[in-house]
Amino acid sequence: MNKVILLRIVNTILFLSGVTQIATGLAIFFRLFVSNASVFGLIGEIHEYNGLLFSALIVTHICLNWSWIKAQFRQ
Repeated sequence: MNKVILLRIVNTILFLSGVTQIATGLAIFFRLFVSNASVFGLIGEIHEYNGLLFSALIVTHICLNWSWIKAQFRQ
């Protein structure tokens, strides 16, 4: 697969995953669904598993951009 296409896919999923992390983190922090234990638990699980996905996407993003990162530090 072309690197540019792969970067577009990874960046799009990374953005959506980041938005999900922020939204679920805020819901947990402000205890928005604490009255419904099953929904609050589900939000916690989404936040936890999405955090793993987010971390993997960050590593993938860095690997795909490694040549650019090296070029920036060599200047």
